[in-house]
Amino acid sequence: MLQRLTLITAASLATLILSGCNDEYYNEGGGSYSGGSGYYPPAYDYDAPKKDLIDNCKGKIREKVRQRIGYGAKIEWGKYDMYNSGRRETTINGKGKARNNGRKHKLIYTCKMNRRDAWVRSAHIELDNDSGNYGGGNWDQKAIRACKDRIRYQTGRNIHQQHSLEFTRQHISTPAERRRHVTGEAILHGKNGNGRIAYDCKLHVNPLRLDNAGYRWLKPLPGYGNGGSGSYQPGITNKDAKHRCQKNLKNRLKLFGYHKIKFPGSSVRNIGNNRKQVDINIRAINANGNSVQESWRCRINSRNGKVLDMSKRY
Repeated sequence: MLQRLTLITAASLATLILSGCNDEYYNEGGGSYSGGSGYYPPAYDYDAPKKDLIDNCKGKIREKVRQRIGYGAKIEWGKYDMYNSGRRETTINGKGKARNNGRKHKLIYTCKMNRRDAWVRSAHIELDNDSGNYGGGNWDQKAIRACKDRIRYQTGRNIHQQHSLEFTRQHISTPAERRRHVTGEAILHGKNGNGRIAYDCKLHVNPLRLDNAGYRWLKPLPGYGNGGSGSYQPGITNKDAKHRCQKNLKNRLKLFGYHKIKFPGSSVRNIGNNRKQVDINIRAINANGNSVQESWRCRINSRNGKVLDMSKRY
């Protein structure tokens, strides 16, 4: 009898423990789902209310939108989805429209939230102009669109297989009043798998002019860039290599007192081992005030654009 009572007690305890292990996650319609296939981090009694998570996310997104297109911007919130993406972390993906100064932008946003206190860990927005052109509007957005268009062109020209490009991260800075520097990352979806790139664009604005743009591989597409069939030389273009070498040389020459530096001619060729060679001719005034003409040779990493060597040719 005592042995039977012990077995019943143990079974009841196991049932109680298992019943406390049901995973829960938020959904857009409210409430929660329990169990199901896959892993969902557990919901705790002390998790923040769903309303607080949504309100804090929208507050951060509103702040970022107003920083980007002006503090008078209004947002029309559209659909969103919400799920537990890690222990004590909730991800909110949503879309809507932002308006300011008579212009309308499509808005896509993502918030990663601390599920316990509803604190915004990170937030990301993408804004596109509904008109689809570069006329009028915010110069930051024009610079971003021009950069993305150039990266699409470069990857389309270099990658000889069907693929699509998904921009996942972007950052824009203003090193001078009429200059913009756009950087970011993108995923390339190919027929044999995915790759990932980091891109970099430098532009003038008002009027818009793209000075240089390039990308480097963070993760090559399967079958490409590994020396196999169909491999190619990824990364910076010849134009970008020439621009970077000229800029590097100009900075060096200024340290030696050169000024009025001109580049009447440059040539670029691939020399293997992920390198390009740039031969540069210059005209300048040296530190003694004399007019000089010189030839220089630059070797640059064709994947990441790093200048490896700069030497004067005699």
